Amino acid sequence: MSKRDKLIQRIMHFGEVSYKEAEKVLLSLGYDNRYPNSGSSHISFRKENRTTITLVCTQEPVKRYLIEKIQNAILLEENK
Repeated sequence: MSKRDKLIQRIMHFGEVSYKEAEKVLLSLGYDNRYPNSGSSHISFRKENRTTITLVCTQEPVKRYLIEKIQNAILLEENK
């Protein structure tokens, strides 16, 4: 099992996830990250025909409601 698979498995079981780990998974799913022009800490991850996921890069670990959004993104990609 690869590191990515282990990370996805941890996300699917509501384990604690850092911003960098969440970013890594979203980028591997084909999402693009959009950094704000001003000094905001909110980073948006977008993919065509998918819901935008906005993470706070200064918040450790990632909040549970955001993990649920990442879980939904993973499930949508697996069912493709």
